[in-house]
Amino acid sequence: MPMMQEMGKAQRGSRSAVAGQGSSGKKKSSAPAALIDIADTLYRTAAESCSEHRRYADLVERSVADSEQKSARLAVRACDEALDEAADLYEVACLKESNHADDAWWHRANMVWRAAKEFLRHHASSDKMTRGAGSHGRAELLELTIEYKLEASAILRLRHTIDAYREVRPEAAPE
Repeated sequence: MPMMQEMGKAQRGSRSAVAGQGSSGKKKSSAPAALIDIADTLYRTAAESCSEHRRYADLVERSVADSEQKSARLAVRACDEALDEAADLYEVACLKESNHADDAWWHRANMVWRAAKEFLRHHASSDKMTRGAGSHGRAELLELTIEYKLEASAILRLRHTIDAYREVRPEAAPE
C-alpha cells in the first residue's frame, strides 16, 4: 500500500534527521526538513482516509454488492490505521522539534493532527458502540446517534484542515 511505504520513508527519514544525518551519512544542515516531511505524510494520509470514507459512503448509498462494500471497508480500515500511525509519528516528531512557531505549515499541520486524533477517537467510539452485544435500547440508540453525528462533524473538520494545509503546502498534495 503506497501510504504505508510513504510512512516508512518518513520514519526512516525522521530517524536519520533525529540522529543529525541524512541517508548518505553526511551531516544534514536542516533537521526541520524531517518534521515537514512527516507533516506532509500526515496530510496525505488524512486526505486518503477522508477519500476512502467518502468512497465507502457512496458505495453504501448506491447499495452496491456486499463484496464491494467489504473491500471498501477494508480499505477504510487500512487508511484509518495508517492515519493513526502518521498522527502518532507526527506527535513524537513535534516533541523532538518545537522551533516552528513562525511557520504557517506547522500551525496547519497541528490542526490536521488535532482533527485526525479527534476523528479517530469518535470513529473508534462509534465502532465500539455498534459492536455492543444484543439490541440497543432507546438511550443507547440516542447515544449512538449523537456519536455518529460527532464522528461526521469530526471528519468534516478533518477535511477542512486538509484544505487549509494544502493552501500553505501545495507541493505536498498527492499526485
